[in-house]
Amino acid sequence: MSFESEWLQRAVSFDEYLERADMNVPTMKQNFGEITVGDEDHTFFTGLCSRLAPGAVKILAISESWCSDCMENLPIIAKLASSYPCFHLLVFSRDDNLDVMDKYLTSGRRTIPVFVFFDEAGKEIGRFVERPEGATRFLNQEMSKHAHLPEKERKRASYGIRTQLRELYKSRFRDETIREIRRILESRYEP
Repeated sequence: MSFESEWLQRAVSFDEYLERADMNVPTMKQNFGEITVGDEDHTFFTGLCSRLAPGAVKILAISESWCSDCMENLPIIAKLASSYPCFHLLVFSRDDNLDVMDKYLTSGRRTIPVFVFFDEAGKEIGRFVERPEGATRFLNQEMSKHAHLPEKERKRASYGIRTQLRELYKSRFRDETIREIRRILESRYEP
């Protein structure tokens, strides 16, 4: 799929998204402030930006503030976009932009967050959907331990698992998200 220029008028910045959000704003701001980019990744992103014009790589972000995966991963994308000038982040509320969301379904579902990367010619480079692989693996393993429980108890257990997942983002999954994004970009822009 190609980048659509009308998205430039419809999208909002990360700051505007936070102003409009009705949930998890303090947590997203905190996450944004805590995110650091490791040396190896920083070297790649800095090198990429030295070769590309400001805003050359467009990042289409589809998110909602009620989504815990968005709460963790949108600030990571926003940190990269604010730190490296070759990126231009365009944020869309999923629920207010279903036409955009429906172009990027995952197995026919409106899974979020979705981050779509476009090169300077507007050609799609790749997508990051929902969460990094390690976080998905952790979530699936932990949830499977409670699959036999009645729904109410499974739901209660899922809150505890999500709390653990949040802590794991701080210790390792933020870095994993950044590495996965780097791999997407490396597929188009070799280091």
